[in-house]
Amino acid sequence: MSARLRRVLVVPVALLGFAAAGCGNSIEGAAVAQPGSSDVGSVSSGTSPSGASADCVALTKALGRLVSDRPHLTEAVLPGSTDPTCSWSKGPTNVMSTITASVRPQVTDPAVIVEMRNGTNVVADPRSAEFGGVVLDVVAMALLTPEHSIIVNALDPSVSDATKLDVAFAIAEYLEN
Repeated sequence: MSARLRRVLVVPVALLGFAAAGCGNSIEGAAVAQPGSSDVGSVSSGTSPSGASADCVALTKALGRLVSDRPHLTEAVLPGSTDPTCSWSKGPTNVMSTITASVRPQVTDPAVIVEMRNGTNVVADPRSAEFGGVVLDVVAMALLTPEHSIIVNALDPSVSDATKLDVAFAIAEYLEN
């Protein structure tokens, strides 16, 4: 993996001080973007190439049941970025209950993604083929597709890697629709 790509994937996560994710294992699941039930205030951001909004309110609705037990939404934009990082927690002072997702539009050559599948940080998840992507366990769970970098982590130790991946794939599905 190139140093530039490693920086693109790791730096935003490291800046937020995320806890390290588990080791790369094969994980299967079926994340489906759903209409959400959260009632959070409107926050605006850019749109994906397909026209789907990548703002935190829209992602909350798309994630539905995956974040429904964490109704407190926080949006942050890191210095030098215009893309929001969304955090869902059980309350404004309950930091350890947080699930965080960062979505960045990022064009990656499909040949590079194919090569990355041979790396040591790869998580074998059959859903990645549906998006032409690769899943990497790099401090957090990162789904890299030809159009986006989606990084998901949780400070809550009860949130499994499978759940983090369900969130990442639900976001990818939402962005494609």
